[in-house]
Amino acid sequence: MKWFRRLFGLGSDSGERSSEPIVNEDSQAMLESLQLRYAGYYLPAIHLRQGESNGFSRLGGLPSMPYGMEWPSWQNKPQAFLAQLDLGAMGEALPSFLPDTGYLYFFYDQDQGEWGFDPNDFGAWRVLYVQGDPSGFLPYSVPEGLAEESIYRPKAVVPQRIELLPDSLSLPKAEWDWDREGDAYDALRLAAFEGQPLHQVLGYPSPVQDDDMEVECQLASNGIYMGSPEGHNDPRIPELKKEASDWKLLLQLDSDEETGWMWGDSGVLYFWIRESDARKGDFSKVWLVLQCC
Repeated sequence: MKWFRRLFGLGSDSGERSSEPIVNEDSQAMLESLQLRYAGYYLPAIHLRQGESNGFSRLGGLPSMPYGMEWPSWQNKPQAFLAQLDLGAMGEALPSFLPDTGYLYFFYDQDQGEWGFDPNDFGAWRVLYVQGDPSGFLPYSVPEGLAEESIYRPKAVVPQRIELLPDSLSLPKAEWDWDREGDAYDALRLAAFEGQPLHQVLGYPSPVQDDDMEVECQLASNGIYMGSPEGHNDPRIPELKKEASDWKLLLQLDSDEETGWMWGDSGVLYFWIRESDARKGDFSKVWLVLQCC
């Protein structure tokens, strides 16, 4: 795998030496051992990489939407526009439970005041799903009340299928020796993104904090406040947790200097959806989580 060799300075397959320092034999053996040990853990995902500006999918800027679509608002202020994605292009990169046609638009509270642990946060973000011919979509102008700092710089992206390992927090503890292998495992995992921001559709998330967002989405969306210890004692939790696995990562948006995104303190936004809802084309119940350092 060429990215693996480049990342760790192993030179090209043809024998050309990289300008990066060459790792010692023990480190190389560890990386190769980790790759083999966790080969069964890889899942496909879509990395949104900076690409041609003539495509539909992009981050930031202003949306191109069908005439008459309402710009979402929260607490009497327009939400910030984050992204528009062509599901047809996503499906070509990675067939999945998402509709294979149509377009998604992502919005979020311009003040970033809601992080997803409170059931009352619902409505602070919106995901809109439309069908139609994008050649007839219209570029929308800035709505009144949207702060200048919440109009993000546009960045065209193209979908690239990657094979991704889970975050180290998700690995079986019996197999894991963080002190000896942690840094190497994290480097191996992040190599799939080839140095670009971790903007991603589907697959494993890259958590900044706890890796239990499926449970958080399931509980918060069912009315349980997750911002205090009291919420974790709710008697409904054991039964609700049985359905947590239906939640899947829809979109992950990294902090990104090129767009002007900073989620909290160098954080990440995660949009989650129930697979059962996605298969019906229902994006009205998407849940958002914000994690930061």
